Amino acid sequence: MELVIDSNCLISALIKSGKSRELICSSKIILYSPEHILYETSKHKEEIISKSKITENDFNILFAILSSNIKIIPESEFRELKEKAMKLVTHPEDAPFMALALQKNISVWSDDKKLKYQSKVIVLSTSELIKICC
Repeated sequence: MELVIDSNCLISALIKSGKSRELICSSKIILYSPEHILYETSKHKEEIISKSKITENDFNILFAILSSNIKIIPESEFRELKEKAMKLVTHPEDAPFMALALQKNISVWSDDKKLKYQSKVIVLSTSELIKICC
């Protein structure tokens, strides 16, 4: 199964060990994400370290391991769909994820309920993905 992973799922996996980490590391799923995920994750780095109670070094190691399971796609590959994606989202930072999903014609893995308010891209929550994959 191929999916675009949203920042909130990666951040969740960085904060605590659990199903999100298992899904990211699963051989049953091929994950893609726009470069934007790197910015979003680094923006929340201090919060992640605080919530997870890990050191910065442990964060860096964990981030490297988890992100190695995600194919990072440059925005140039889906730029032409960004305007269409902007019409589907309530927050502009979600547009790159939706544009990539449109470009690849695949679903998005996100726990952002607002992304489900559109009908162009299937959005699967972590609990929905667990039911499908595990």
